[in-house]
Amino acid sequence: MGACRQTEPNAPIPVPYEALTTELEKIHDVDQATRQGFNDVKEEDRNAFMLKMRQVDSVNQVQVQKILQQYGWLPKSKIGDKAADGLFLVVQHAPSPVIEKYLPELKKMAQKGEASIISAAMMEDRLLMYQGKKQVYGTQASSMNRKDGSMGIWPIADSKNVNARRKAIGFRETVEEYAGLLNATYNPSEELLHEGRRVQ
Repeated sequence: MGACRQTEPNAPIPVPYEALTTELEKIHDVDQATRQGFNDVKEEDRNAFMLKMRQVDSVNQVQVQKILQQYGWLPKSKIGDKAADGLFLVVQHAPSPVIEKYLPELKKMAQKGEASIISAAMMEDRLLMYQGKKQVYGTQASSMNRKDGSMGIWPIADSKNVNARRKAIGFRETVEEYAGLLNATYNPSEELLHEGRRVQ
């Protein structure tokens, strides 16, 4: 009687890139469709809109974290730009512990050219904002640092050099131009109201 063939315990898990690409592209479309039209929503309907968005995000995060736990951050050369963007967006919209867990993986892939360096910069800025710290590239805007509740670019460390940093990694807009796109104001001298106080 022949012996059963054993699977090598340390054999690499084959990655089903084609199936993962399809799944992540669908997730990308759901993420973006859910957010479309937010600026057109009436004030009285915004809470319901946000609730729906959080529900969709929760479902997407379960799917994406399952992928990340099994395969790690997937290279964009294998899954394409849209699926790679879907992977980024879902983690970017996740709670801070999830961002903190996966940002190092995204940075490593960006250094290899297998992820967007701009995406890595945006995720780094978001985590810093959530931690109550100044951001680096000026990609995050919030009303949480303004006593009047107005939307502003979150305070930036070494703000006088922020546009040089942005240009170096491929941002097309200056932080001032970017603020205009977000309908936010930018004050390069703005300080944190509560430095180190987590906002998420």
